[in-house]
Amino acid sequence: MLRQALDAVAAPALIIDAQHRDRQVVYANAAAGRALGLHPNELIGRSTDSLADGAFDPASPDPWRPRTSQGGTVELRPAPLYDQPGKASYWLLTAVPGSDMAPPRAMEPAALKTTPPMAGTGVFTATDVWARSLRDERTDAVTGIPGRNALLEVLLRDWSVARREQQRLSIIVFRIDALESYHSLFGRHATEACLRKVAHAIANSLQRAADYCARVGHDRFAVMIGGAEEDRVAAFAERIAQRVRDLAIHHPRSQLARYLTVSWTLASEIPSALAEEPGLLEDAEACIRGKSRLEAQEKDQDLSADVG
Repeated sequence: MLRQALDAVAAPALIIDAQHRDRQVVYANAAAGRALGLHPNELIGRSTDSLADGAFDPASPDPWRPRTSQGGTVELRPAPLYDQPGKASYWLLTAVPGSDMAPPRAMEPAALKTTPPMAGTGVFTATDVWARSLRDERTDAVTGIPGRNALLEVLLRDWSVARREQQRLSIIVFRIDALESYHSLFGRHATEACLRKVAHAIANSLQRAADYCARVGHDRFAVMIGGAEEDRVAAFAERIAQRVRDLAIHHPRSQLARYLTVSWTLASEIPSALAEEPGLLEDAEACIRGKSRLEAQEKDQDLSADVG
């Protein structure tokens, strides 16, 4: 959610892993890529020392100044991101207004400005972004990630771009296996907690600014990826499925494994010049429904064989 909100910010923004010894970059928005002369994906995994002449010190009163592509300067100030009280696991770095590469404050999206601004920092906090995102009617109330309508809006926009530039656009649909039996066994609250864990595992796997994740059904999530070959998208989908398995959410009624798993399908296309509306989400969902019916038939056959 935070990364998707930062994607819309016109000023450079980075997220640094505070627990890694090299203080690696784990997120960079498009504005940061333009300022530093690297694609945001190329910034992921880079140490802060490799990006600046001076070491990154979040305790310093001075801003951190990474090297820029145009010989100017960009000043970034850190704000801590906590995953538990008193322990900052990440640092959010945003541009100080007035530095050469930072756009004027009037260019910042109104929804992401602090009210009032944080004195002396010129940054917004993660809680500001989170609260404003939750007020968006397109946000899923259970998981906090975007909902189906939000994905359809972004898909329509990116479809037009892909059609114009003749680039591939892909949709992966993930379905939680046997979610109904999990719900009947553990109840609503446990099921909602499970959905949140799966949603965050999927959303946190995305590293490119243009990639998008949303909840599109009671047991389904979708990821949109542009500009990647179909086999690479499929390999990425399998890595996400493994990441969900690694959560080790116990599911004693699953017929597939001891722990909760997800199935996935993929729809991928380079839009033709005459293609007006994207049907990728519907195609992927149709495939996942067909896969569900096939699995149900195979289970019935197995049960019949056992009885026989």
